[in-house]
Amino acid sequence: MREIFDKEDTEAVLLVDAKNAFNCLNRKAALHNIRFLCPPLANYIINTYREPSRLFVTGCKGEKLEIRSEEGTTQGDPLAMGWYAVETRLLIDNTRTDGVSQVWLADDAAGAGELRKLLQWYNNLETCGNKWGYLVNGSKCWLIVKPEVEEKAKELFGNRVNITTKGKRHLGAALGSAEFRDDYSRKLVEDWAKQLEVLCDIAMTQPQAAYTAFVRGFNSKFTYFQRTIPDFGKYLPPLQHILDNKFIPTLFGTQSVSAHVLEAVSLPVRHGGLGIPNLVKEAAQQFEGSSKITSLHKQAIIDQLDDMPIEDCNGLTAHDWIQQHVSEKAEVLKETLRQLDESLPEQLLRFVKQARDKGAGNWLTALPLASQGFNLSKSEFRDGLRLRYNIPITDIPSYCVCGEPFNTSHALDCKKGGFVSQRHDNVRDLFTGLLNRCCSNVSSEPHLTDLQGEIFQHRTANTAQGARLDIKARNFWRQGQDAYFDVRVTHVNAKSQAHKSTASIFKKHEENKKREYNERVMEVEHGTFTPLIIGTNGGMGEECQRFVKWLAELLALKQMESYASTVSWIRTKLSFEVIRSAVLGVRGSRTPWKRTSSFHTDDFGLLAQDAGIDTRQ
Repeated sequence: MREIFDKEDTEAVLLVDAKNAFNCLNRKAALHNIRFLCPPLANYIINTYREPSRLFVTGCKGEKLEIRSEEGTTQGDPLAMGWYAVETRLLIDNTRTDGVSQVWLADDAAGAGELRKLLQWYNNLETCGNKWGYLVNGSKCWLIVKPEVEEKAKELFGNRVNITTKGKRHLGAALGSAEFRDDYSRKLVEDWAKQLEVLCDIAMTQPQAAYTAFVRGFNSKFTYFQRTIPDFGKYLPPLQHILDNKFIPTLFGTQSVSAHVLEAVSLPVRHGGLGIPNLVKEAAQQFEGSSKITSLHKQAIIDQLDDMPIEDCNGLTAHDWIQQHVSEKAEVLKETLRQLDESLPEQLLRFVKQARDKGAGNWLTALPLASQGFNLSKSEFRDGLRLRYNIPITDIPSYCVCGEPFNTSHALDCKKGGFVSQRHDNVRDLFTGLLNRCCSNVSSEPHLTDLQGEIFQHRTANTAQGARLDIKARNFWRQGQDAYFDVRVTHVNAKSQAHKSTASIFKKHEENKKREYNERVMEVEHGTFTPLIIGTNGGMGEECQRFVKWLAELLALKQMESYASTVSWIRTKLSFEVIRSAVLGVRGSRTPWKRTSSFHTDDFGLLAQDAGIDTRQ
């Protein structure tokens, strides 16, 4: 409609509003017409609406009031929109006027053209609308005219509709003069800025909830306007300023965040970011993509075609445009990643690449549900973000109880306090519980059969009597066979691994585990051995990834559920276990608690008796 309005021969656009259109639909006429307009839908509609709908009003002093609805569609009917759309087609055809371009969305109608033609169209709409229950509400109709024909418009339409030379909101976007579009867009951004400020306040105490609210809801506010208003990016800098200087730093619990980190967090989570986009840069891409994808639809409206063409003059269909847009978007993302990788400092680049490992960011994509253990405390969430981007964690001791300088890297390596063992045990117990749902003979820390002179090829093979692995499960890889698993959660940024990729780190640990146990399990136990290597960044080795996929397959088959949802949940649950363990390793106390009690005995009964306490209270 904006393109039609900009044509020289277009004098105005008329936006029409109807009174309670869905409830005022002429049901008798609609039930008759549906048999001819859409036979496949007719049987359902006729069977549903042949009798008056029974609507109940409760709370009337203990009595139930019943209303017999004989007009319009029933609220909540899933086919109400489809039925109404089919019926609207009759109204559209009967009000068609030469020289007027019209477009409809549900009960919102708009026409554009020369003023006299628009008046004729408006009169037809009122006349025909009364037959089908489309009652035009003139007090809410707006005529957007070009300044030079304003007087002519007032003379023709009088007080029947509202007249403006500035513009109005049309289906959420701005239609009219450039000044109106600027004013409309700036007011939108001002309102969003106020809402984002509130979200920043929430992030002070509930950063995980605020982050989830932004990426899953608030961020979607901008998308429609980016796609429908040209150059919308020029209005967004105030909003981007709040994001960069207040919202994102508040999530991290810092005063500010470096420009390099801001670039990184604008990426999707799977590419090492947080999914908080740069709105200014994104706007142009959104508008261009939307324009291409809807080009056939747009041209059908401009040309007022009865049917939307299947392909354009170049032989491209709507599906082709979608595929092209997806490809272009992927190329833009690829180029963005390349440029980012070249610009980031070496240390930060290493952590961003680690964040791209499969499953490393799943803890950021789930709702913070306490019932599933997906809710993190304020410090856990902020420390998790800082660990993800190598931002120093504050309020930690200068030296460890072992005597070494204390930092995050040492914290994830130091065995004092038992946190290294705890993160291993948490992952082991998670996998054991899941295996128990789909396999038989599942046990934790099973003993291997003692050796009696067996000789193995590798010198590093474990030949100790009483050796144990982490998990055993029957019927996992093959029916009737035991599968053995050994878990290792390795600190990917330890000094010995500081210059290696996570893929090579995981591969090395898998090979070490296989040399140690694989031959013994296969030759003595006649089972299979799978090393489950997981990094403190949340990534997994290839063997562990295969294990998780097959575990999800078995669970989905056993419980008759979707594989996609099952494997995603397992990765997410594992991701939370790892991030919690990593944060605990940094924040947990390594100093043993010393008993300071002065009690002469631990017998509370005796203590109460000596103190003369009345235990009957």
